[in-house]
Amino acid sequence: MSHKKYKDIAVKNFILHYQHERPINWDFHFQQSAPLDLEIGFGLGEFLLSEAQKNPERNFVGIELDWQRIKKTLSKIRVIRQSPEQHYNADNIRVLQVEAKVALLRLFQPLSLHRVFCLFPCPWPKKGHVKYRLFSHSFCRLVNSRLIEAGTVQIVTDYEPHFLWLKEEVVDAGFSWEENIISPRFNTKFERKWLSEGQKEFFELTLHKVQHIDIPIQEDIPLTVYFIDQFDAEKFHFNNVSGCPSVILKDFLYDSGRKKAMVHLVVSEEHITQHLWIVIVHSKRGWCVAQAAGQTVLPTPGAALAIRMVADAVRQSADQPEKKHA
Repeated sequence: MSHKKYKDIAVKNFILHYQHERPINWDFHFQQSAPLDLEIGFGLGEFLLSEAQKNPERNFVGIELDWQRIKKTLSKIRVIRQSPEQHYNADNIRVLQVEAKVALLRLFQPLSLHRVFCLFPCPWPKKGHVKYRLFSHSFCRLVNSRLIEAGTVQIVTDYEPHFLWLKEEVVDAGFSWEENIISPRFNTKFERKWLSEGQKEFFELTLHKVQHIDIPIQEDIPLTVYFIDQFDAEKFHFNNVSGCPSVILKDFLYDSGRKKAMVHLVVSEEHITQHLWIVIVHSKRGWCVAQAAGQTVLPTPGAALAIRMVADAVRQSADQPEKKHA
């Protein structure tokens, strides 16, 4: 990261999960062994920072997709760190930019989280968009698998139809639950928004784990490097694959002077869609087909398939057998 670009945020508290061994060793990152809590979709960080400051004996991880919200939260952490009046330095907070399903499947061990919070998740109110809601039955089971025995989940929503849907989804997901109508108490951006529009009651669902559901960590798949004797760029043809996973060609670029091609693919599989650049470059061992350097790509089965498909297309362009090197 550029020092100039990120001088106003607390980079220490931000984890680039692509660059770390998965699942993440959270005790190592926090440099303390402590109960681990997770907030899904922390927004501008109001609740995350408040809870972490009130509970310095616990470790807090926040995940969010929107970079501007992450940046504003990290800037708040920086202010806390630099305040001479503060005895709290936010060392018990780590922030990631990652989808919740990916995080739970790959970054957290089973039976590792003590508490999970999700305040005002997007309710996706349109009938055709319900499938995008986060706490589906399968996701509730995934959360269950990552919680310790007797761990808890707190979900708060402003939208009653969403609340009713949530109660249906948690059935047979290994939880008992309590439901409450509560007054504003979290001071988050969305809570303030609904409050300004006259809404003074919100819907809270607290889940208590009563039965463990075993869902193992999704492990990284080795991304094979292929070497092929010959390659004819003019005859390169890539056959898209639809399904799960889907592998779709977006672009193919070739530099005859450098004997180098770049293939841009979109790889979509369960819970994750990635843009993957694959390089085809001439080397002493033949034409090398591999993931291009400098990408933030998770080594999933779909990514491994995409590289294999490009290698097959290279081989077929010159009708050559393949050699591979793991």
